[in-house]
Amino acid sequence: MKTRPEPRRTYHALELARWRDYLGMPLNLEPAYYPKGAPVDPNWNKYPGWMVIAAQLKGLDAQPLSHALLRALWAEERDTSEAAVRIAVADENGYDGASLQALEQAAETLAIYRANSAEAIEAGVFGAPTFILNGERFWGQDRLAFLDRALDKLRHARGG
Repeated sequence: MKTRPEPRRTYHALELARWRDYLGMPLNLEPAYYPKGAPVDPNWNKYPGWMVIAAQLKGLDAQPLSHALLRALWAEERDTSEAAVRIAVADENGYDGASLQALEQAAETLAIYRANSAEAIEAGVFGAPTFILNGERFWGQDRLAFLDRALDKLRHARGG
């Protein structure tokens, strides 16, 4: 976002505010712990994802953890780049935060992260959220109606 023209950046903020209000979700448009410039730690935004992968490796439902970590950064003004914060968020949501944090940079976790990243690049993913259905990309929450229509068409074709 920092390299985009000013009108695009301000429109992005406007859209975030619109979606926040429409969905009734808490969202800080400029989270306290989202770097304003070049981040000191280049992995600042990877640690939470690595924790989610660690939960998946343990066979846990990682979706609630992923949501909680995003909420911590974007709504609760918590620094998810800090291990203690991620551990606390995980613990608050019924996970063993310390054990997940210990696996964040394990070889298996990082291998899955690299494989997921390569798969996303190969599929043409350039931002989140991106959904892929039968090779067709749907990017952004404002495209979900198109994804719904594609799913309906697929269901109808399968007789469902």
